[in-house]
Amino acid sequence: MTSSTAARARARVLDKTRVLVFALKAGGTAKTSSCTSLATIIAQRGYRVLVIDLDPQCNSSQVLGYSTFRDGQLGITDVMKEQAELKDVVVQARYQVDEIDPEDPDAAYELIENLFIVPGNIDDPDIDEAERLLNDHRNADSYWIRDGLAAMDGEWDAVLIDCPATYGRTTVTAFIALDKAVDGEVLPPVLCTFKEAGALVRLEKKLHEIRTQRKYITKGIAPEVKRILACAAPNSSYGTKEHFKTLAELEDAYGEVLLPLVHWSGEMPKIYRDDCPVPIFAPNSMPAQEYNKVATALGFERRT
Repeated sequence: MTSSTAARARARVLDKTRVLVFALKAGGTAKTSSCTSLATIIAQRGYRVLVIDLDPQCNSSQVLGYSTFRDGQLGITDVMKEQAELKDVVVQARYQVDEIDPEDPDAAYELIENLFIVPGNIDDPDIDEAERLLNDHRNADSYWIRDGLAAMDGEWDAVLIDCPATYGRTTVTAFIALDKAVDGEVLPPVLCTFKEAGALVRLEKKLHEIRTQRKYITKGIAPEVKRILACAAPNSSYGTKEHFKTLAELEDAYGEVLLPLVHWSGEMPKIYRDDCPVPIFAPNSMPAQEYNKVATALGFERRT
């Protein structure tokens, strides 16, 4: 994005798009499974949804049909290197329904209506160098996501961003997309263990640090946690005393902002084996039903 284009984008208000940033500095907290499940459900309810995969593991890209890229396909690192704009790398989400024919690999996939993704290419050598790319003055600045979304304002009803399990520059650029004019929030998925519950305190500390920096205050940037999603919650067939104790502590500390629980289920790991979000391959499963309740609690009622 050129400096003049960036300036015009920053002059716009991102007021037609809701932004949810899935972030927590802890690995395996269901960020990807929550992001892809909710994105699919929201799209199925009639909203145009964009997922941005910032995690170098590229798991959201895998689940939404892009475990491999076709020759010449652009991805998230091309935007970071300012070799493409955010809108140029958007592709429609999909899932595999047939054996792949090398002559026509796309024919093996079914497109997911209303759902799109800015994917990461797991085979791109730069995918593990995102922090270096974004710290290089020759590449995209801190506002690349904010500017890219502003340039597409009105194209998406909701944008869901899957972040890595760090608070490095990559994740911070997602936080910066949340200024006071944006209908958005940081939405941390938390497993019911003390480690992840403790990570919430560190997340709040990081967001407060951003909100109180002068360079962000002047731009109205104010990322905050408004709701919390407890995942892998214990039930009658799963969970130790530690899980139940942590869940009770979460409910006591965050009860007013805690979304409907998503309980542990053996269906969730299958999203990586099947390269498909759970609301599609198991629409009647417990996690699909519970993520539907979460989508409703977030205000995404089914459109008629």
